[in-house]
Amino acid sequence: MTHYQCGSCSFQSDHLGEAQQHSQETGHVCIGKNGAGPAGGKSSKAGVAVTAGASVLAATATTALGVLAWKYKGLQSMAAGLVVQLAESTAENESLKSENDYLKSATGASKTLKSYDC
Repeated sequence: MTHYQCGSCSFQSDHLGEAQQHSQETGHVCIGKNGAGPAGGKSSKAGVAVTAGASVLAATATTALGVLAWKYKGLQSMAAGLVVQLAESTAENESLKSENDYLKSATGASKTLKSYDC
């Protein structure tokens, strides 16, 4: 009888079907003892390479998503800063505009002229 053992965890079975199911559910490779090949019809090296490749791909995708989230957060923060600057500039512009309007008025003009009297 052939015995199957997982190369990545402690799973063991005497049935090929159970070993194949474990391989499909976990992505691990089960190796058959007593001359049997790996469960699931994959060679152990290919299965390990596929598992390692999938792990690298998942890590790369996770890293890429983390970088995008960080950049998005940075862009949100920059946008918030620009909105604050715009509000401050608008308030300053309104203040200068009302001061200019006052100086153009008769009252503002006469006060300005009186300040230059000697």
